[in-house]
Amino acid sequence: MDIKQKRRIARVFWLHIPLAFFIIITLAPFYWILVTSLKTSTEVFARPITYWPKVLTFENYQYLFAKLGFSKYFMNSLIVSVSTTFIVSVLALIGGYAMSRYRFRGKAFVYVLLLFTQMFPAVVLMIPLFETMNKLRLINTLPSLIITCSVTNLPFCLFMMMGYYNSIPRSLEEAAQVDGSSLMGAVFKILLPTMRPSIVATGAYAFINSWNVFIYATAFITKKDNYTIPLALNVFQGEFNTNYSGLAAGCVVALIPVLVIFAFIQKNLAGGATSGAVKG
Repeated sequence: MDIKQKRRIARVFWLHIPLAFFIIITLAPFYWILVTSLKTSTEVFARPITYWPKVLTFENYQYLFAKLGFSKYFMNSLIVSVSTTFIVSVLALIGGYAMSRYRFRGKAFVYVLLLFTQMFPAVVLMIPLFETMNKLRLINTLPSLIITCSVTNLPFCLFMMMGYYNSIPRSLEEAAQVDGSSLMGAVFKILLPTMRPSIVATGAYAFINSWNVFIYATAFITKKDNYTIPLALNVFQGEFNTNYSGLAAGCVVALIPVLVIFAFIQKNLAGGATSGAVKG
């Protein structure tokens, strides 16, 4: 074995072995949730711990959809997340273009304000937002969550989109306008196709944040028919005990949309996030 082969083996060892270790550490919680969802409540607490169900059962999933009505909560979360993603993406596209391409008085103040809004935790904003939704008579409605998720996600998404616009040279728009295209035509024909990875990254950020919203949901939603998935998962936690196998099954179902998003758009997501981070 020559020196080059030894170096190649050493490089593979020091790069791939640690990488495999971190992959195992990352995937272990997902595996444990999946295995727990396929166990009975008795086996969950049995000792010694089993790393695969002795008796494979889907009764936890049957309980979710047949008795708990989890499909309704799934649709509620989907409505909130899709609506929020659409609203935030459209407003961030428009606002990001204005912040990137136009000069106006107070632009620096608006820029700082966008960053300043990210300093407030959700708990601080919960009471004023609750009062606002109460005056609008939107308590116990899905629009209350849609509006709240849109408002809280928009500043950061707008900041991201502004960075994406900054990464595109103005010469592209100017060349399109010289060829006879209008400003809107240049934006839709030139900029938006170029920014597809960035738009996907922004939309994914808004979708996942609104899909996981819990604090605002606990404050605004008390009717069971309007529960979202995070609220429905909270049902498994009782005063004296917790149905861990049912909770794990609910977590698996809740993970499906997020995993699907990352599976289909991972290339666009990575490219878009990197673009916004570098040029923003």
